[in-house]
Amino acid sequence: MSAGLAPARPSKRTPGRPRGSNTDARRETIISAAVRLFAYRGYDAATLQEVADLVGVTRPAVHHYFPGKAPLYRAALDRAYDIVMVPVEAHPLARFTAPAHGELRLACALLGTSLAQSHRIAEIAPRITSVSADLRHLCQDAIGVEDEQRVTLLVAMIVGRWVLTASDLTWLDIETGSDPL
Repeated sequence: MSAGLAPARPSKRTPGRPRGSNTDARRETIISAAVRLFAYRGYDAATLQEVADLVGVTRPAVHHYFPGKAPLYRAALDRAYDIVMVPVEAHPLARFTAPAHGELRLACALLGTSLAQSHRIAEIAPRITSVSADLRHLCQDAIGVEDEQRVTLLVAMIVGRWVLTASDLTWLDIETGSDPL
């Protein structure tokens, strides 16, 4: 054997992320799965293992991005808020009055279940306390009136629709993530 040459070792996989993995994309995938799972099961019943299973990673991989269920729930709620609460120029209330599908439907369901449990969820995700006020402002801007009673009725109808959407998630195949609608 010549000096300085070590015998060749068989290559073996090293611990860590696979080559070419994108951590930002993985984090976003985990959040999307969490929106789906929390909308379907609620905060208490959902587990980090179920989120990991939906994404196809291990539970420690989920913990790499989120140290626990509460931070993941906050991220999922923030995502749902960003999906639902964006004002639409042409028809500002269209996203609230038209039937929701896909990601929008799940986001509405998550906001609805969170608002229905806001007394408890606010400790976990303080942002939930601002959702109804933000929705009220969007409704006031959209209908352009100062009629408080009419705005309150519209907000109640929208939140009620979100809660009903959450109660109608029987169509969701949580294992495959499919949405037949």
